[in-house]
Amino acid sequence: MQITLLFFLSIAIVIALIFLTLSIFHPYPLDYGEAPLVDQAMRLAAGQNIYRADISTPPYTISNYPPLYIVSLIPFVKLFGPNFWAGRFISWLCALASSVFLALIIHTLTKDRLASVITLMTFLVIPYVVSWSSLLRIDLLALAFSLAGVYFLVRWPTARRGLIIGGLLLVAAIYTRQSYALAAPLAAFVWLLAHDWRQAVRLAAWVGGLTLILFLLLNTLTQGGFYFNIVTANVNEFGMERLEWSLHRIWEAAPILLILGGLSLFLVRRWNRSWPLVAPYLIGAGLSALTIGKIGANVNYFLELCAALSLAVGSIVAWSRKVVGIHILRIVLLALLTFQTGILLHTTLEENVTGLSARMEAVSDLRNLEDTVASIQGPVLADEYMGMITLQGRLLTIQPFEVTQLARAGLWDQTPLIQSIQNKEFPLILIHYFPGYAVYNERWTPEMLAAIDRSYVVTDILADTRVFKPVTIPVPVEACQGAPWRLPSSGVLGVQWKESGLNFYGRGSPGTVPVFAVADGLLTRLPGWVDAVAILHDDPLRSGEKIWSFYAGMAGADGIASLVEQDFPPGVAGIPVKEGQLLGYQGTWSGRALWPVWGHVRFSVVQAAGQGAFPEDLSPEKLLDPSLYLGMNIKHWSQEPDSQPLICRK
Repeated sequence: MQITLLFFLSIAIVIALIFLTLSIFHPYPLDYGEAPLVDQAMRLAAGQNIYRADISTPPYTISNYPPLYIVSLIPFVKLFGPNFWAGRFISWLCALASSVFLALIIHTLTKDRLASVITLMTFLVIPYVVSWSSLLRIDLLALAFSLAGVYFLVRWPTARRGLIIGGLLLVAAIYTRQSYALAAPLAAFVWLLAHDWRQAVRLAAWVGGLTLILFLLLNTLTQGGFYFNIVTANVNEFGMERLEWSLHRIWEAAPILLILGGLSLFLVRRWNRSWPLVAPYLIGAGLSALTIGKIGANVNYFLELCAALSLAVGSIVAWSRKVVGIHILRIVLLALLTFQTGILLHTTLEENVTGLSARMEAVSDLRNLEDTVASIQGPVLADEYMGMITLQGRLLTIQPFEVTQLARAGLWDQTPLIQSIQNKEFPLILIHYFPGYAVYNERWTPEMLAAIDRSYVVTDILADTRVFKPVTIPVPVEACQGAPWRLPSSGVLGVQWKESGLNFYGRGSPGTVPVFAVADGLLTRLPGWVDAVAILHDDPLRSGEKIWSFYAGMAGADGIASLVEQDFPPGVAGIPVKEGQLLGYQGTWSGRALWPVWGHVRFSVVQAAGQGAFPEDLSPEKLLDPSLYLGMNIKHWSQEPDSQPLICRK
């Protein structure tokens, strides 16, 4: 059974290596947080203070973390210019180093080579480790430092060199990511306490004292900016729903690892020599993982827990191989770990590989987006693709998520930025829209978005990113001049052909962007229509003909919660409505349950059947071009299948 387990782990590692190679050399950002770190490395290399206490003037940027990872980027920025591959390569090396230190810790504690190998390989195939190893982010350097520190203290628990080197490495982890001040120091302290309480006290004094001295020094040099950036600006809103969703996610990906981790807490020291280290590390990592409930948190909050679970697995495997008379239990354990490896591999393929594939498929759009930024003189505002700015060797003007959270907490006055947007001081604004999830609401305040809507217009849509430029011709709000019909809804975020109809994308949460009747007529809502209504009209372009305007997509992501106005329940027919009358609201229903799309309404023009009836099916030959009735200048779907700006015919 152990050969089968190692075989499956090897396959998972090979797939992870392919994924990591493709990710490292992807030329564009893979994560919102990559570009700010490159920006900070550029600023630090130029001798600028990256921990400003006052961000009332541009740049509106925040350095959320201590400087060690940023310092590691500086040589690569100076040698090769701003890039992403170097930081991603550092993350991958640190993931590998972390796995090696985990294996060394288990081998030091148990002298079991198989348990050490399983520990190493298990850590490397956990999907959260795989995904974060591919990103230019700070976390894996912090994890590598912390595990190296723990290893030195496990290997030489009573020696002076173990105390000094191990303590320095723990401090290095803290000054890479401040949340690493809990799990590894706690585990090291409890481990030393089990051997020599005096050594444990020395470690606490050494790590705590050095950490405090460095903090006071950096905070003094930055005039309080260090505390403001890494503490104040890091205290974001906490939500139980986000926590529950994240915990459900890790339970689906690693149920057996979590169960074994829980069991390892009950293998007391007389049965398992590694217990004084593994148990406190698991508890500390678990507590740190619970902070994933704060807004903006991601799976990197699970990385220490992944390391702790890998240690727990290694310790249980070693324990099972030493206890006599439990051969069947040992086989069951290895079988469960093999099954768990399959789940981990499936999660990696479903989440990580699929996500990377989407980014790689969008390379052409991303190249056009990069060219658009390169062609613009002046400051550019962006979110997901801030990296297009740093790739040009230009510094960021804003980190929208960070300052939005500060504005919501009343810690930052956004008025100067709003005024700059209203004055059209930014020649380009890029806002990314994730299908089915309004992340932009976390990254931009309602006031920022409203100012952008008033002063900017969508001129292009590339890689799910709306390209906003200052308004010259405003986006029509109600109707195109001279059109037979008014517009059915807001299209401020663009329109898109869909099944011979047009999707109108407005900005707002489901149930907030209104949908209106395009003209006077008689409304029908068939019994099975959860998300749709239709209105019978006299055809304004073909005298004597009858046509229907059809409005669909007005439902939540589950396809059950209708967003149609309550005045029009299923089964009604022949209800008189006036032009501009409220019919419902844009929704996220895609036609597939729990497969949401952007908030939209799908508008179609349908030829009436005999006696003006609504046709039994909406085959293409029964659908007319809606742009003719709405007065829109829009490319045909064969020329532009993606979203495009809403522009009226002249």
